[in-house]
Amino acid sequence: MKLTPRQLRGFTLIELIMVIVITGIIAAVVGVFIRQPVEGYMDLTRRAELVDAAESALRLMAREIRRALPNSVRVNPGGTQIEMINTVQGARYRASPPGAPTKVLNFTTADGSFNVFGQLLPTGILNGHHLVIYNLGIAGANAYNFDPVITPIGGITIANDVAPNANEQTITLAGHQFAFESPRQRVFLVDNAISYTCDYVTNTLRRDVHGIGAGVGAGTPVTRHISNCVFIYVPGTASRAGLATLELTLTDGGESINLLHQVHVDNVP
Repeated sequence: MKLTPRQLRGFTLIELIMVIVITGIIAAVVGVFIRQPVEGYMDLTRRAELVDAAESALRLMAREIRRALPNSVRVNPGGTQIEMINTVQGARYRASPPGAPTKVLNFTTADGSFNVFGQLLPTGILNGHHLVIYNLGIAGANAYNFDPVITPIGGITIANDVAPNANEQTITLAGHQFAFESPRQRVFLVDNAISYTCDYVTNTLRRDVHGIGAGVGAGTPVTRHISNCVFIYVPGTASRAGLATLELTLTDGGESINLLHQVHVDNVP
């Protein structure tokens, strides 16, 4: 069967233009209705990412503040940097018999060997660590200034004791005379200082691990999009713990979130 010319005819240019115009109108109308939900979803996703980043940074800071050496948390005058001395482990030293005199820590002269109760500290030779007793964070008893409350770096050997003190450990070090006795016989093993700094040049929160009393370095980024941060530390007293307040503001793509976290700080040395 042969088709006629009328049956072979396709779309005219006018018909094609009309279809395009009608399709564009329909697409524009649909776009008006779906634009706001899509933008809302994108904004919600961006806010969720900012909140997650801020919470992760605050949790990390809080964990290290709780582990810090008592009375070592400090904040710079501008409130943009917080620093602390990291505690590896702690124990209670032997302050009285029973036991040989060499097992008891002597505070009246330089002592090179004493026992701690339990088997809590890592055994072996520790070259990058210090021992701290009764750090008060004040003149004469400040670990940052290497006052006599802290030993020089390295030269510490820790070994498990034998009978009749098999439940104790023996600490051997270059003779050191600690300035003060701890009312609770507490001794801390520390290694480095840790600092968190808000860098407004790169809009990052940076974490740096450095020697105790050494200058703070550039560190590594913990989170991005920092637009403001406020660190406040209220030292503790004999009747209450210290309080660290951490506030971070993150801004990205027009979205901004502000999170505040408070950490109770053990100040009993």
